[in-house]
Amino acid sequence: MSLHLIDMIFVPVMQRTVKVYKVDSFTKQGSGGSPTGVVLAAGALDDADMQMLAGKIDVSHTAFVTEPTNPGENIKVRFFTPNGEILNCGHGTIAVHYTRAKIYHYTGSEIIFQETKEGVQRVEIMMATNDFEIYLQQNEILFSDVNSFVVESLLKAFLLNSTDLATDLPVVLASPGSNRFLLGLRSSAIANSLAPDLDELKNICTDHKSIGCFVYAMDSMQPHPEATARMFAPNIGVNEDIINGNSSGCLGAYLLALSGQNNIELLISQGQKFNRDGLVKVKAAKINGHIKTVIGGGAKIQGITEFTLD
Repeated sequence: MSLHLIDMIFVPVMQRTVKVYKVDSFTKQGSGGSPTGVVLAAGALDDADMQMLAGKIDVSHTAFVTEPTNPGENIKVRFFTPNGEILNCGHGTIAVHYTRAKIYHYTGSEIIFQETKEGVQRVEIMMATNDFEIYLQQNEILFSDVNSFVVESLLKAFLLNSTDLATDLPVVLASPGSNRFLLGLRSSAIANSLAPDLDELKNICTDHKSIGCFVYAMDSMQPHPEATARMFAPNIGVNEDIINGNSSGCLGAYLLALSGQNNIELLISQGQKFNRDGLVKVKAAKINGHIKTVIGGGAKIQGITEFTLD
């Protein structure tokens, strides 16, 4: 039996190589922080490519950057977890702009505007102690009260008693674009001991269109507020986020609203349970009757991996 020539013709498969930076965001003294994926040249990737890469990289969040074609235009950034795309990501933003500052050899401070699914955001790149720190100006944060039944449900999910709560910090929903619960506890020891029922927490968050719950304890209030925190976000496929910048900014705005002061600077330690101790710096100020918040900190590029796409 003979083969026809046409049976021997093969169509070559075009392959693309994508470079992914692995970046630690919100580092503390150059170490720790939240591992984040960054793809700088993402213009040729479609939604399926981005989702596939987000699932392959061993991190909770991956940021994809489209560079502008004309000077002065905004860059575009999209954020994906292994479970899907999200509107915004604090540590993803820090990772993106730190990577760009290093790769493009920035020499000083810069102001960049990024377009995200949540809108246009202002990012400031600053040189501090021989390396860059990145600061994101958040959207205005809105707060909603949480009734006692929901608080009881949260306590049950976290295996807590009402006596574990911080007495002067009521539980609220905070949103810089996406809801999350702010749950204040009376000590960092309690916060660090948590092992919640994630299925129960997911049900509560689903009912309130919340991405998760930011659990915190105030370590000090004077002279400079400091807190320890953990972020549980099962509704976006991240059972526990190593470090969550946007929720840190929500806490800064909340503390300022309660304090009656005009501004506040807050340091929030996260990542201890992962042995990746990191630090989020939060600045909140009342301006023309509104609270403006900025979150930021340091970062470090850990490595580069190349993936081949068909």
